[in-house]
Amino acid sequence: MAVPFKYFFVIISVACIILAASIFGLNQNSNTRTITEVKSLLSTIAVGQLRESQKIEQDPKELVANLVSEVIKVQKNHGNDIRISYVFLNHAEKPTEKSHEIESVQFKIEQLNEDKEVRSQAEQRLSLNKVSN
Repeated sequence: MAVPFKYFFVIISVACIILAASIFGLNQNSNTRTITEVKSLLSTIAVGQLRESQKIEQDPKELVANLVSEVIKVQKNHGNDIRISYVFLNHAEKPTEKSHEIESVQFKIEQLNEDKEVRSQAEQRLSLNKVSN
């Protein structure tokens, strides 16, 4: 009689572990997808500016607006708060706000739970003046 109960609890435990792993995997997948889509968007902007002129001077406010709008577009259906941190880097990889010195942008996207604790995060650095495959 005790044998069926033993297997029942083992099956329930395994199912809970699989469910928890799936939920955490989906959160990380959504952050990774956001990073990929933002990377694609910003490289498209850089290519357009390369075509327009050989001298690129990007407006930091425009880059931030594009980054934030792309992140919001991807994350809006998840129902969680997000935090976006970013920094513009110059050729020496030092933080800068001068538009003519910006070589790359590094940003981090964090999904927050109800207690405003980080649930998952993804970080990426993108070069804005080089086109890569």
